[in-house]
Amino acid sequence: MKRFAISLFVFLIVIVASAQQGWRDKEMEVKITLQNQAEYETLHSLRLNGDVYADGSAIMYVIPGELEKIRAVGLDYKITKSDLNSYYTDFWNTRAEFHTYQEIIDLADSLADNFPDICKKYTFGESLGGRQLAALKISDNVETDETEAEVLMDGGIHGDEICAAENLIRLARDFCIGYGTDPQITDLIDNREIWFYMMVNPDGRANMTRYNNNGVDLNRDWGYMWDGWGGSPDAVSQVETQAERDFILDNQFSIAITYHAGVEMAIFPWGYRYEQANDFAHNDFLAELYSDVSGYDNLPHYQATTLYPVNGSTCDYFLGIMGSCCMTMEISSNKQPPASQLMY
Repeated sequence: MKRFAISLFVFLIVIVASAQQGWRDKEMEVKITLQNQAEYETLHSLRLNGDVYADGSAIMYVIPGELEKIRAVGLDYKITKSDLNSYYTDFWNTRAEFHTYQEIIDLADSLADNFPDICKKYTFGESLGGRQLAALKISDNVETDETEAEVLMDGGIHGDEICAAENLIRLARDFCIGYGTDPQITDLIDNREIWFYMMVNPDGRANMTRYNNNGVDLNRDWGYMWDGWGGSPDAVSQVETQAERDFILDNQFSIAITYHAGVEMAIFPWGYRYEQANDFAHNDFLAELYSDVSGYDNLPHYQATTLYPVNGSTCDYFLGIMGSCCMTMEISSNKQPPASQLMY
């Protein structure tokens, strides 16, 4: 028995040591210029990890073998970051205007401590790296599950898109400070249960990577029409996805908003197929309304598959499993915008 226990201990040490805590070895960022629909479909067939945008460009994250696939099919590309691990090595030592993982947790704790009548912090377990999977609930009767519309905002599912989680913790702070003095904020808190799930992927934020510590793109890991994208070995396979899923199933969200960055646009389901959802008109109405009042200039809004389908996304899960309206808000063309673009 002692030999087995020692062997198991060594095995666990090896597993922990081998966990990915950054980008893949020699992973690079590549910008692809797409000329026509046929090239979109060609790129889709390669099943690479990344995002496609309405301006005819795509940003993909590839290792050398995957880059060879791009070359082989003749797509026009250029390498924009040749080594992502090196590129982000000292990020948190140079960008003090952004909150680190720990600073977000500390600020969330401070809000819950200083505004206990309207703000409560919940923790739903830990990430692979031992970091909190946490959310703030803000409502006038914060200890009670009232018969009010429940709204969820999450961010940071791609850890390098750091302005997403940044946006949420700052908004939560503004809600707490503004309650009782700002009429709009007060009305929202009095008549909604508002949740801020601040960092879906806290390890990704700490390590400045898109992935979690298993090298999985968590926005390809959800359990509705999952199809093995982004390194996901099975539907809802990661502890981070499981934690948010269980939290979602314990609530009844009327609407969910998931924040991303890398472009400026608002998109909604379906993301896995080109056909419109039965709720298309409602989702499109909300996206258009957001576009009109958001302050962005000519913010595009459309169904997620307008250009490029993916499987296993958060918003498809919300609509397909929960029946909730869901929108993906891409809030900045720069994943790590300069300080002049941040609102304090």
